[in-house]
Amino acid sequence: MLSFFKANLRWLLAGLALCFFSGFGQTYFISLSNTAIRDALGLSHSGFGLAYAAATLASAFVVSHFGYLADRWSPRRSSLIVLTGLAGACLLMSFSSYSIVLLVPAIFGLRLFGQGFCGHVAMTAAGKWFLTNRGKAVSIVGLGFPISESFMPAIAAGTIAALGFSALWMGSSAFLILVALPILFLLLRADRVPHHTGTEPTTENDTVAKIIQDWTRKDVARRAEFYIILMAVLCPPFMVTAFFFHQQHTADIKNWSQAAMVASMLPFAVAQVISSLIVGWAIDRWSSPKILCVYLVPMAAALMLQLAFPDPRLIPIYYVMIGLSAGGAASLLGALWPELFGTRFLGEIRALAYAAMVASTAASPFLTGFLIDLGVRFDIQLAFMGAFCLLASAVMFFIQPRLAVLNAQLQPSSS
Repeated sequence: MLSFFKANLRWLLAGLALCFFSGFGQTYFISLSNTAIRDALGLSHSGFGLAYAAATLASAFVVSHFGYLADRWSPRRSSLIVLTGLAGACLLMSFSSYSIVLLVPAIFGLRLFGQGFCGHVAMTAAGKWFLTNRGKAVSIVGLGFPISESFMPAIAAGTIAALGFSALWMGSSAFLILVALPILFLLLRADRVPHHTGTEPTTENDTVAKIIQDWTRKDVARRAEFYIILMAVLCPPFMVTAFFFHQQHTADIKNWSQAAMVASMLPFAVAQVISSLIVGWAIDRWSSPKILCVYLVPMAAALMLQLAFPDPRLIPIYYVMIGLSAGGAASLLGALWPELFGTRFLGEIRALAYAAMVASTAASPFLTGFLIDLGVRFDIQLAFMGAFCLLASAVMFFIQPRLAVLNAQLQPSSS
């Protein structure tokens, strides 16, 4: 692992940095401004959730239609455009408390460039850059997500408390322009071409050897297996989004300290790092489809146990268990699609999956907020989500034989 990291330091750090900067468009960062925005605009939980959902769904539509650009543009060009757009969205967000007319496009930009395209560009590039060590590569690149989660919420909460939420978003915009852009510009001076390097020796156990054809988006969209896989793939984005979006509400109904919940982001992030690296190694050893069967179990346990055992002392443990599944998801989704469907059209295939993922994060705040307004306790909702994770894990176990022969059944439309 260490020699691989040293040999590919520039590209791994570029992908990791891009994942880190996606934090400005993630729910755990945006949600810390929820109370201030709802109070300023007089919005209910479901009202704000609807605005958030509408903006996020619009961003999913754009990702699904333009994600193929990650196949056509260089990672450097893609990164610079994405970060510039994200900086503009942060600036607009600083004025969002004045009108919902500003709030919706601000959230749209944050979700499109932050949650959507930052991770999409990073993971698409990593999937194309690395072949035999793809699991290790995406696990390292994906560390940008938990590193961001470990630092950004505390910084955001402190900035809001001291200067207000508008100052937070103005500062975020300045950081992206003055720091993030130059970093990516320098790291991506040259693109990586896997077949022109000697850093990835081929072995007879290579999972990449299983790829017979490079699937097109049309090929993938025709397969029932893709939609069945989404049942498990969409659990972390939907459920973790709901958990963080309503964290202030959760603190109120369970008599938990919000400070304790913010502090638990650090063990959450550490768990993600550990899980990401372990899952990356396991992917190279056993394959991504097999990991689908087990990676949701820790989160399922946490979401169900919090209802039966609401003791505030258990907050860090619940965060760690959720982090284990979230970290596994970061590595898994970086390797799953290229392993099943090849790399030639990876950008457009990932865009299809990313659109579904973003749509799930759009539906999550609205649906859960709507149920909260109807009187359904959020901790009960979380317990049902945990039970669904177990169901999805069982389904992934039973479809393993179908995934094992998936490529052999392909009759590519492009050939």
